[in-house]
Amino acid sequence: MVDRTEKRVVVCGGGLAGLTAAVTALESGVAVTLLEKAPELGGNSALSGGMIWTYAEYDRIRAEIPNGDAVLQWLVYDNIDAARNWLASQGATLGPDQRCHEDIGRGRPMEPPQAIAALAEKFTALGGELRLETALDSLIAENGVIHGVRVARDDRTEDEPARAVVLATGGFQGNPELLSRYVIRDPDNLYLRSNPWSTGDAFLAATQVGAAVSPGLDNFYGHALAAPPARFSKWEFRDVSQHYGQQSIAVNLLGERFADESDGNTEDTLNQRLGRQPQGRGFYILDREMMDSDEMHASKVVTRVIVERARAAGAPVVVADTIEDLCRNLVPFGIPEKCLFREITEFNRLIESGQADNLKPARRRNRKIFRRGPFHAVGVKASITYTMGGLQIDERARVLRRSGGSSPSAAMPTTRAFNETDSLSVAIGLEYRQTAIGGLYAAGCDTGNISHFEYIGGLAPALVTGRTAGRSAAGFVKRLFG
Repeated sequence: MVDRTEKRVVVCGGGLAGLTAAVTALESGVAVTLLEKAPELGGNSALSGGMIWTYAEYDRIRAEIPNGDAVLQWLVYDNIDAARNWLASQGATLGPDQRCHEDIGRGRPMEPPQAIAALAEKFTALGGELRLETALDSLIAENGVIHGVRVARDDRTEDEPARAVVLATGGFQGNPELLSRYVIRDPDNLYLRSNPWSTGDAFLAATQVGAAVSPGLDNFYGHALAAPPARFSKWEFRDVSQHYGQQSIAVNLLGERFADESDGNTEDTLNQRLGRQPQGRGFYILDREMMDSDEMHASKVVTRVIVERARAAGAPVVVADTIEDLCRNLVPFGIPEKCLFREITEFNRLIESGQADNLKPARRRNRKIFRRGPFHAVGVKASITYTMGGLQIDERARVLRRSGGSSPSAAMPTTRAFNETDSLSVAIGLEYRQTAIGGLYAAGCDTGNISHFEYIGGLAPALVTGRTAGRSAAGFVKRLFG
């Protein structure tokens, strides 16, 4: 006789993706146990700004993120409206649909604590079992099919039987060893702009049973923060995020521009490049016009306010009336005076003379001269909020088997989605094949390559993949037991 605990879904991770998967599976009529490593629910979602957004047009997604997984991008784009409506139906208070994110996206705002609390209340009302301070240790697999999880709690491990498992532990940004292996040579270059609990538990457990990993493991999302000796709490991450980098002149500790500051849709692309500079640190340089700009940033405040918050936190903020004095005043911070002066003056000269195309690195947008003092130089350090690479899933959120598939790099279809099938294998022509690990699903930041260097949104993929994983996992259990 099959133990009743085997007829359930175990969800690992209690952020937006995990809670969404758990409630969705309960609504589908199966028992669910939700395991959360932290002492409270919420994960990274609790620290977010709360805008559930993605691009307004699918073609724009493919134009901006061509190396991302086209099928998973379709999944997010096609299902986000229904997923947001579902979240509202669970008691989450969502604002109206609105243009956002440099006007390329559409989204609805939520209050993260209220939304997490609403999902948790619905989970309990539907009979879900919650276990806090319980970490995923490993997966239990027999003949290539998942039969449960081994968990760590109170200095011991124990087995939890289940026929379907959803992994939603939030990525591996909190694991320096995995970061150094896949993302960046020196993880100390990055602040952890995240909860501290996402240490790759799902990534490690799934790859140990043969899961495939996605392309783009070296990509990550974050924003440059106020540099040391600044001090701030996790609740102040957004306050000290320096969102204006695309309009600045960004230099590393060698006094050199290292990237096209204007590249990408937000400052997070510049942040990735900053992370690969010496110590992951540099300065964003601004003139009076930029400081006085009323242009709104992702933090919903203007530049001057952001800079003052950085100063109040203790970041290096240098002010001077002339470029010469600014360069001189940055010498105590290790910036070579002559190199920095040459960099800024050459930047201004090429733009003023109409030769901006000759700038190296390039500056494709926001081409303006930095001449009106006072000038500000704000010390910044790169951060990581979540890893963009992770486990490879299909459009039903099934974790794919490393040994059972071909490389998607050349043959990944760009159509809306694969054809629906109850089989665990999908073949496309003769060149592409994928095989799922029976009973294993993933959602949120444990999945990989929906975003690839550019950012498709964080909460929207979490919500959509959570819904998808919950439905698929429940369907798998019901097919086994009726």
